Amino acid sequence: MLLKKCICGKLIPQNLSVCAECEKTYISRHVDYNRNRRNKKAAAFYVSNEWRTTRDIILKVYDYIDIYSYYMQQEIVTADMVHHIVELDDDWSRRLDPTNLLPLSNTNHGIISALYKQSEESKRRTQQMLLGLIAKHFESAGGIATVLNGVAGWM
Repeated sequence: MLLKKCICGKLIPQNLSVCAECEKTYISRHVDYNRNRRNKKAAAFYVSNEWRTTRDIILKVYDYIDIYSYYMQQEIVTADMVHHIVELDDDWSRRLDPTNLLPLSNTNHGIISALYKQSEESKRRTQQMLLGLIAKHFESAGGIATVLNGVAGWM
């Protein structure tokens, strides 16, 4: 069995996050972020059924492929999350818009977030590039709207 260190220093099985003692007081980084840093409206949205359903559909439509990695790095990488190109704080109405959602790996999400934070110009250029990747990906199928028309469960 492979082992790793718990946050307290004890050795634990690799498939566990923390040991039994730490689990009693441990709060995942996502829970902590939602409680203390993310605005409450966005936090509630990200645990809603409407978001979870949309997220699952987007991942399936893109075959769980990180589109940034596929087109920009010519690599096939599994997508772990769905990114809002235009962020919730900038336009709440686009939170479920499939043309505003892009599957990414955690690594590439970090890269894109860093580009967004560099400057407003960098953020705008990055958003345009990501929108272009969506258009390129569905170009041969007649566009994302055409693809989504055939997807069961789409809202």
